[in-house]
Parts: sequence; structure tokens; C-alpha cells
Amino acid sequence: MKVVEIAELAYAYEDGTVALKGVDLSVDQGEKIAVIGPNGAGKSTLLHLIAGFRMPFTGAVSVMGVPLGEGSADKVRRDLGLLFQDPDDQLFMPTVAEDVEFGPRNMGLDDPEGRASRALRSVGAEHLAARRPHRLSHGMKKRVAIAGILAMDPKVLLLDEPTAGLDPRSRRELVELMRAMDRTMLIATHDLDAVAEVVDRAIVLDVSPVMEGRMADLISRRDELARVGLEVPQVTRLFDRIAGMGYPVEDIPINMDQATAELTKVVDREAARGRRKA
Repeated sequence: MKVVEIAELAYAYEDGTVALKGVDLSVDQGEKIAVIGPNGAGKSTLLHLIAGFRMPFTGAVSVMGVPLGEGSADKVRRDLGLLFQDPDDQLFMPTVAEDVEFGPRNMGLDDPEGRASRALRSVGAEHLAARRPHRLSHGMKKRVAIAGILAMDPKVLLLDEPTAGLDPRSRRELVELMRAMDRTMLIATHDLDAVAEVVDRAIVLDVSPVMEGRMADLISRRDELARVGLEVPQVTRLFDRIAGMGYPVEDIPINMDQATAELTKVVDREAARGRRKA
């Protein structure tokens, strides 16, 4: 089932600056897709537009089969959960529990307290329920903001630069959380190290689409990524260097799971070669 469909999408800011042009994208239920590109590429604008916060536009956008427009934005928004880049733009209630309950209450959903409790538990933040949001760390705020979205049970998560501003531990924990969530996701980011651990498919955006496809295939096109200011993941650069030193690397990995598997093969081959020489 196609949960998001975009065709020939174009959008310009109020001053006439073109933000998006010629964007085509189709998202299946359960897919996790990255929208990657440099700063100013239109990634955040695309997510905000899908969520009905950027009007008017040209082209077509539909969510769960409902065409997006001025009259349908509220209906479309009920199936979407948008995580803002800065969680301080999203958290505003006196306590964490009240903040996570706000969305379900505002939508008239049943059992907002239970929904909030389950959502906080799912992101490992149930112990924060009585805390004041503005006193949390940046990483904790991100978790609470995600819980606030999950409490409304959206069909699609739109995550705007989810790893931005996080310390290494918080970033790793958030990546693991995104991997574990069984949700359709669109993740806007320039952090290829993070999304290579989460998604299989991506679109590279620089106002207009530059390329689209499987994450591994896109990362193999290093020169094209470099031209739009993007760097391949660190683990990929490491194995490029290992291969350049003459070690028999079959498949250059893009994430830690692949790196572990490939390194095991390299070590096994080198051990076997040593035994033959002996």
C-alpha cells in the first residue's frame, strides 16, 4: 500500500526562492526512507509540506490516498507525526506526561493517559513523566517529542534531522530506537552515518532530486554525493582505506552490521592464507 505519493512537486518561499522542484517520491507501508541532502536542500521544507504546513504548492501530494490541499490538510495531518528539528519547538506543557497526553486529548482519542504511558515506555522515557520538559537534556527532549507523536498513533513518522544536536550516546540510542520502531518513516537528514543504520532506500535532494535508490547504491556514488556536500559514512571510508591497503574486501559496508560481517570474512580469509603459507 502506498502511504505517501508525491508527483512533480514544486514549492517556492514567499520571496520567490525556489525550495523544491520536480520531486517525485512514493512510500510503501512499513518503509523507512531517508531524504538526504546538504543544508538548504529543501529536506525540512518537504516534510513540512507533506504535513500540510506549506501552501500553496504545485504538483500532487497524497497521504493514505487522500490528496493534500487547503481543505484536506487537517484530515491528512491526523495520519502523520512530525518531529521538529528542535524539540523545544514541540514541548510546551508543564510536565512530560501532560505534554505527551496533549496530542491524544486534542484529537479526542480515547485513554490519553494510557496512550502517553505506553508511548513514553516505548521510547524508554517513562521515568521522565513528572519532569519539566524544559529541564531535560536535548536527547531526552527528543525522546519525549517522539513519544508525543507515537501517543497519537500516526501512520507515518516525519523526522526532521532527528540526530541533530545530540551527544554520541544520545545519538546512538536514538538510532537504535528508530531501527526498532515498526513504523513507516521519512527521515530528513545530512547524517548518512545514522540513516545508513536505519533505512534501505533514500532520495538525495538539492532543491531537485539528485538521485534515488538503495542506500548502498547511493553511497557507492561518492563523487556525486561529494558534489552536493555529503560524505559517505565513516565505516565506509574506513573500509575504502582497508581495501586500498590490499586487503580482500568483497563488499564495502555502509553500516556497522555490514562492517562486522565483512571484517569477519577478511579476518577468516587472511587466517586461511596464513595457514596455506605455513
